[in-house]
Amino acid sequence: MFFSIPTYSEVSEEDGSVYTAYEIHLNGAVHSAVRYSQLHKLNEQIQKRFDASGLAEFPPKKLFALSAHEKEERKTMLEVYLQTVGQQPEIAKSNLFVDFLIQSQKEFNKLNDSDSVKLSIYQADGKKISVDISGSDYTPEILRYTAATLGIDKKHHPFFALYLMKQETKKKSIVRRLQDMECPYLTLKALDEFHSIEIRRSYWDKKHDDLLMQHNVSLHMLYIESIRNMEDRWIKPSSETLKTLKQLKTAGLKEQFIKVVRSESMYGYMMLGTGTVDYPDQNGQEDVVVFGGAEKLKLVYKDGKVVSLPVKRIKCWTLFTDKEDVVSLHFLAMKDVLQWINIKTSSTNVILISMTLQSILDELVLLKNGQNLELTKVEFSESYLPLSNKERKLKEERKKRVPSFSSLQNQENELFMEGMGDDDL
Repeated sequence: MFFSIPTYSEVSEEDGSVYTAYEIHLNGAVHSAVRYSQLHKLNEQIQKRFDASGLAEFPPKKLFALSAHEKEERKTMLEVYLQTVGQQPEIAKSNLFVDFLIQSQKEFNKLNDSDSVKLSIYQADGKKISVDISGSDYTPEILRYTAATLGIDKKHHPFFALYLMKQETKKKSIVRRLQDMECPYLTLKALDEFHSIEIRRSYWDKKHDDLLMQHNVSLHMLYIESIRNMEDRWIKPSSETLKTLKQLKTAGLKEQFIKVVRSESMYGYMMLGTGTVDYPDQNGQEDVVVFGGAEKLKLVYKDGKVVSLPVKRIKCWTLFTDKEDVVSLHFLAMKDVLQWINIKTSSTNVILISMTLQSILDELVLLKNGQNLELTKVEFSESYLPLSNKERKLKEERKKRVPSFSSLQNQENELFMEGMGDDDL
């Protein structure tokens, strides 16, 4: 989770009193605005329930009103504190912290649990469905309603995810995957009309296709997403392969279409943005398109050259979103030689690259532990199950996943060089 507090404001209450509200951004987007006292209470609860030795210092209370300098200092300390909370999986994935994030987003948007709304969810082919939800429903629920509405087999639900999209000049780009602890309706409400939500597959390893192709609706979802990725030029088949794919499409042979297209080297990869990189020439900057997929990042250069960066050779990575937007990868370029690879791009893409790296690692850890995506769940606090006249009680609807990524500090890779030898370098 990428936390930042870029600003604060003075808010006047009805009784004339004034308090400072700190604007929390989650994964690059406005999430909520909270008082110092709310964060102070959260910290007290964290200190009681968890080993908080790895957390940054929480700014102390002050007896007198803060000066502008002291407010800025407190803002910085709160930001660093939240970033370190995001680095502690036991805390970040706990009901305590998830409930805090959900509740603060609802309060910020002045939304009641009983407020019913319609939310539009798009498919890869541009078709739209509307789901009836409570405005405070969080991501796992809306994913479940969407998948059920589309007729996706229940055991396949964990293989799909909701993504925040932005309409560019000619096509949509992926902003980020929606997180479990946010309310998609509220997230979308805070953005302009060029943003939307789309359902896409959630996994990187294409072997999961085999399970999904056993069900017609899941197969169709893979099929339309593959066509979309070809139209967006993420996948560029040879003329001969393209001819075969057109024939299969015309014949409506979706399974055969998938089996052919997934032999392409960029199948299953997601475009993460454009930028410049100082690799392999550390003294220069080359334009690249960054893709993420099974076990690798891929850099596609202007001349068509593709450089693969296996995630197991990335020792750690760091995000910078201050003067420049950069994600720096500490990469094992050759035996015993670690070097920093700096990808300069937009702040949105920096976050997307980091989230993708962690997502790839999450999946690799699951595979290492012999777990399946459809069997990994996590509990939500029952106190925040939405109130609705529909069947919405989900006592165990979130996945138990390994740590989410963190921001502005090194994120260590627990799988660094695991299972790799000199021949892999």
